[in-house]
Amino acid sequence: MLIVAITLVYLVLILTELVLTLLFSTRFKNVSQQPNEWPHVSVLICARNEELNLDRCLESLIRQDYPREHMQLLIGNDNSEDGTAEKIAGYTSSYSFIKEIEITHEKDGLIAKANVLNQLIDATDDEYIVILDADMKARPGWLRSMVSALGHSPLVSGYTRIDPHSFRAQIQAFDWQIVLHSMKAMADTFRPISILGNNMGFRRSAYDQVGGFRALGPTDVEDLGLLQRFQKAGLSTLQLIDGQGSAYTLPQATWTEIIVQRCRWMNGVFTHHWLLAIPAFFARLWLPVALLMFFFHPEVALFIVLYAYGASLVKYIQVSHRSAGAFKLLLGEPFFISLLDTFALLRILIFGKVSWKGRKF
Repeated sequence: MLIVAITLVYLVLILTELVLTLLFSTRFKNVSQQPNEWPHVSVLICARNEELNLDRCLESLIRQDYPREHMQLLIGNDNSEDGTAEKIAGYTSSYSFIKEIEITHEKDGLIAKANVLNQLIDATDDEYIVILDADMKARPGWLRSMVSALGHSPLVSGYTRIDPHSFRAQIQAFDWQIVLHSMKAMADTFRPISILGNNMGFRRSAYDQVGGFRALGPTDVEDLGLLQRFQKAGLSTLQLIDGQGSAYTLPQATWTEIIVQRCRWMNGVFTHHWLLAIPAFFARLWLPVALLMFFFHPEVALFIVLYAYGASLVKYIQVSHRSAGAFKLLLGEPFFISLLDTFALLRILIFGKVSWKGRKF
């Protein structure tokens, strides 16, 4: 009976993946690269112990092909313990459109990144607000693409990529692409299932309408929580996959950091999308299921492996084609991704807490 149930689960997953690949091809929404106007926009950057990353991020923002007189960069120094403050001071003294905002720890009961963003938003009156993580590097057309998209939708999830410069980075880059495939297909056809908090934007009026981060209370998944408040208010959202307007995030440097990051992602799914948790469990953690089936029904194990590899490769190829990205593929990625997800689930079950920038919640 268990074998039949597991087989049926993966049959349903295969059908779901087929539908998603079809929708990705036929319902893909493009957004103009050129905004109709140049509204003043605030770019928010959360910086906690980002001394080594800030140059990469800020230099890319300084080089944006967006009128500088219509933009400002607000950097929230979240009680950094390294040379982040000195690094920020060097930029604020050289560029008038870059400003530092000192962050009060857990103001209004908020925690983690939501606390920083809430205080940065309070410091601006701009209608157009865009968020970029401090370890990101934006292409020159990134801000123009985000502002253009915000002209069509009050909440936008940008296109984040990872440079596959090493084996560990290649695994993460592959995973980003296949996750974005599902996010894009769902967003363009039904409704978004998630949003990229490291690269997103919204219109202030819509943000205030839903209560903003204060309405979420203490949470370490502020991006997903905000998305759900927009959806409950009936506001439209948009997921971008746009090569010219993309931004690159640094890969996690160690296997431990990758697992900790996945713990935060899983926490978001279990907290805000519990109906998706069961199918996500079988889709992402197919490796232990296949190993278990190997000892009882090897043909079922082979069926699961073929599903995992086939779905992953097709989605990766489709996203790479749409974004005009370089196609670099090593066949070990699906195996390592599932293995890392398995370790992440075990870590959550054993330790419970998740962490962000060295703080545990």
